[in-house]
This record gives sequence, structure tokens and C-alpha cells, in this order.
Amino acid sequence: MATWLLLQISGRQVITSIDTASFPACASEISATLVSLRERFEAVRRGQIQRVRGRLGDLSPDQENAIDSLSHALIERVLQAPMAMLRNASACNEAVFVLETVRRIFNPRTY
Repeated sequence: MATWLLLQISGRQVITSIDTASFPACASEISATLVSLRERFEAVRRGQIQRVRGRLGDLSPDQENAIDSLSHALIERVLQAPMAMLRNASACNEAVFVLETVRRIFNPRTY
């Protein structure tokens, strides 16, 4: 059975799913890790935009939107593989290993 998650990160909605029938005990941990990863990357994205915003000068609304779209697309691309690994872990043993690996690589709770 798949559980669909609707994540709201910085005004953007992201829909993802996990197969809770394969590893019901791990589903909440996977959900929490998915949310933590997205929140961490969103915080980094916003921080970097703020950091360089002064050097960009006056930007038109279209330019602001282009920067926003580009930065969101980069995050989606970077997170694509780890998010897929988390969603596709077929057994709790594998899910625990994938969770630990993703947490070690991305350390989602440091921001």
C-alpha cells in the first residue's frame, strides 16, 4: 500500500509516496527523513539567495522568478536519487540501511 505525502516547503507543494505495506514500522522514519531533507535543502537555497542577493543589483520580477525557478529545479535534481532510494526501499532492513546512508551523506538535521 502506498502512502502519499503532501509536503509544503517554502510555499511549494511536493507530492511523494512511500510503500508502507513493505515496511510499516519504518514509514514514519522515512517520512520524517524526506521532510528533513527537503527542509534542509530549502534552508540552504534561501540562505544562498539571500547571501548573493545584494551583489545581483536590481532585478525585475521575471529575473527574480527565474532565480527562484532555477534554484528549486537544482534542489529537485540533487534530491532525486536519495528520495527515490528512500521511497523504493523494499524491506525494513533495506530501509534502515538507506535511511542511515542518506542521513550520513546529507545530515538533514544540521540546519
